[in-house]
Amino acid sequence: MSRRKTIPGRMPEPFTATVHKTERSAAAVLMHWMRQIIEEQRLELGMPDVETGGADRKLPDLIIYRSRRSPEVLCVGEVKLPFFDVFDSELKDKTRKEANRRKAPYFFTTNFRELVWWKTEAANNPQLPESEQIVDRFHLSEISDLREIEQHRFSEPIRRELARFLRELSEVATNRAPEPKLPIDELLIFWLQERIRILAHYYQALIRDRCHKDRQFAGRLARWFNEQNWNFTGSDDDFDRAARQTAYLLINKILFYHALQARRPDVLGPLNVPDGLSSSGVLQRTLQGFFEDVLKIDYQTIYTADFIDSLAFPDDRDVVQLIVRLVNALRRYDFSRLGYDIIGRIFEQLIPEPERHNLGQYFTRADVVDLILRFCLRHEQDKVLDPACGAGTFLVRAYQHKKLMNSRLTHEAILKTLWGNDIAKFPAHLATINLAICDLSSEHNYPNVIQEDFFALRVGEEGFMLPEAVRCRIAQTLNLEPRMVTYPRWFDVIVGNPPYTRQEEIPAIGVDKGKLIEDALKLGNRKIADISRRAGIHAYFFVHGTKFLKEGGRFGFIVSNSWLDVDYGKGLQEFFLQNYKIVAIIESKVERWFEDADINTCIVILEKCSSKKERDNNRVRFVYLKKQLRE
Repeated sequence: MSRRKTIPGRMPEPFTATVHKTERSAAAVLMHWMRQIIEEQRLELGMPDVETGGADRKLPDLIIYRSRRSPEVLCVGEVKLPFFDVFDSELKDKTRKEANRRKAPYFFTTNFRELVWWKTEAANNPQLPESEQIVDRFHLSEISDLREIEQHRFSEPIRRELARFLRELSEVATNRAPEPKLPIDELLIFWLQERIRILAHYYQALIRDRCHKDRQFAGRLARWFNEQNWNFTGSDDDFDRAARQTAYLLINKILFYHALQARRPDVLGPLNVPDGLSSSGVLQRTLQGFFEDVLKIDYQTIYTADFIDSLAFPDDRDVVQLIVRLVNALRRYDFSRLGYDIIGRIFEQLIPEPERHNLGQYFTRADVVDLILRFCLRHEQDKVLDPACGAGTFLVRAYQHKKLMNSRLTHEAILKTLWGNDIAKFPAHLATINLAICDLSSEHNYPNVIQEDFFALRVGEEGFMLPEAVRCRIAQTLNLEPRMVTYPRWFDVIVGNPPYTRQEEIPAIGVDKGKLIEDALKLGNRKIADISRRAGIHAYFFVHGTKFLKEGGRFGFIVSNSWLDVDYGKGLQEFFLQNYKIVAIIESKVERWFEDADINTCIVILEKCSSKKERDNNRVRFVYLKKQLRE
């Protein structure tokens, strides 16, 4: 396979022809800003210089002297383009050697997006984890093209963070403050996010290139998009979404393996990849061998591989080396000593909030979730189902509500009462992790999250029928004894935020999908609802979900409010009146509960009731909130 030639540590970028001019001029701008900051804030530092004629005749070093009266070098910096990896081993090693040559106690690496401040002496020991080599890190900007460096939206945050770096450096150099200690979870989150950013950049270019050259591959990618209920247009946004999911899935698997291995070293061996590995096929087989060991325990929604997972191992030496370095760098951290609370925070914060929306994951606000749960979750033993669970917000908050109801409930006992389902791989993967990290110290930590089309899940006269593939799933305990998965036949609570898509808008809807939706309106051979095809898909979630709910159980959804005042909402209204006491319909007049979603929403709280008399005598509460929920 032909590839563009790349410099180690740097990803391909669009303005290669002006690399030298752009990098040098941008480094000069950085030096100028540093000098201004030192002058304006009267910092006890010497004036920085840019040196372009180093012994290796490579691109510029930035030198910060200890004082204006001394030639002693305090810190050496290496300035790279925005798509360089600030943790790249060659970049770090080159700058470290320069710091040693000049007897500088510190050095930094920066790509105008991030700046990492290193301790030279600690960095000389490659066996130390990077948490002990790094003094601090600074997020400078979101710049991608250095020709825009002097635009205010980039220059202002860069100058602000440079000022913070220089103040800290000055205070440490003059012994007015100790070296900052970066919390290990903050460092690992930053470090992993950088790995994800770089991997995703590689993946996007490779996916786009292969889609344009290989029609069969493009068809497989389009089918995978459709399986996630997304439209595939072949745009750069599509390639970016696939690339980021590929990177997140791979890194989540690696990180979760380390967390599990620390808890169960007698079942799982340390994750180990040979340093010199260069074959993508060998790397994939090596990692998959470790992941299959986890599958013997459980966690199918995390470790079962599909088409998108195969994209993580392209025939590209740079990607292979990046993954190998990632795996082996994590080996330097003793996960058994990190603490499960720290590992939990790493997973929780690994995907930044804006990035979640880019990945198609709209996280329901905690205050909205809590309001719904306070209506619906009435007992600590209630069995809860979220049929379109996304990343698991309703399930995690239900877990926490149960803990408040009874602090003596064990992690294992709570997990047995929580069930989630999502049609797409990535949210099912995230929901499993988000439930598992509620207590990573637990030996029997098996979240019940299914990846399936909700309308393919069946309910008979005896209740919910778990699919054969899931029902036959077994896990091994520490004694390697089989664990059969038990499941509820009926649920006490059904909550969630189902998709708002209209049926005709579902991408590439086929005969099978259409039949599943039509079957949702039936119980056996009997039609139980008459819903217009113009209704949103959430209407079918209400009808199909009813089959899973026990008598007296409660239903709580946040959905589009369109069903309240349009013709095609009539069928859903009749269905509610024939099957439920309507507890409350809640809307807000002062805030949107999904800021990025162009849709007005309402909360629907229902109680299943087969008695017509009770339903008719029930008082329905239509609530209009005139204050924000947090108030």
